[in-house]
Amino acid sequence: MKYKAVAFDMDGTLLNSNRLILPETVNILEKISAKGVKVILVSGRHHSVIYPYYYQLKLSTPAICCNGSYLYDFEKQQAFAAKPMSKQQAKTLLDLVNQFGIHTLIYTDKMMTYEVLDDHLAGFFKWVDSLPEFLQPEIKKVDSFEKVIEQAGAIYKFATSSHNIPALQQFSDAVDALGEFSCEWSWSNRADIAIKGNTKGNGLTHWAEHENIDLSEIVAFGDSYNDISMLTIAGLGIAMGNADDEVKAKASYAIGDNNSTSIATELKKLFL
Repeated sequence: MKYKAVAFDMDGTLLNSNRLILPETVNILEKISAKGVKVILVSGRHHSVIYPYYYQLKLSTPAICCNGSYLYDFEKQQAFAAKPMSKQQAKTLLDLVNQFGIHTLIYTDKMMTYEVLDDHLAGFFKWVDSLPEFLQPEIKKVDSFEKVIEQAGAIYKFATSSHNIPALQQFSDAVDALGEFSCEWSWSNRADIAIKGNTKGNGLTHWAEHENIDLSEIVAFGDSYNDISMLTIAGLGIAMGNADDEVKAKASYAIGDNNSTSIATELKKLFL
């Protein structure tokens, strides 16, 4: 099989623990891109937080954002194949967030917003501050999520988190019970909420149709539960060594962890 594209989850996969792409990986990606292999970033992240890596890798492909809630064309600076939630659905989620005492960010068409700074965000801001100013994404502290919901052009995702795992699980169960949302766990204490059907797998399917590439011609790399939908529909699904066993079981096989050069080694075998 000659693969035509490679899709990467970002956090825990393409990025190491310091939110960096290893230089060995950058080098191999430049080589396979020069051969015509398309590289696609597939993330729970907002497009503005994907852009620094898109810029670093000199990509021209759209990015799959917010777990497949929309694709973003950086050259045209516009979203497409988008499936945002309604304002009423966002208000329903906000009520549940408040009921269970869960921290959240709300991702709109323009930016990421938050009301309260938590430890995860503090680490995120350190990364933002390390970037050149022109690559720094906007993340805005707001007084009222209600106002964000009313004023946003589109709402794509609630990025919820809690160190109280039972409370987060109860919140997640309550969201699932509504039957309107996809609740994708991106980490042990983080769950991303978007409209039902917005998954990385469906996002990759939209992208493949847009590029006229068959899913069987795509290699996908991932490490978390929100990557399973992508790993199982790609022609070759590769799990990282740091993935849970349940994720590895859904992949074609597993390689080393995200702090090793295993992605570069695997790409060399597959494409060079």
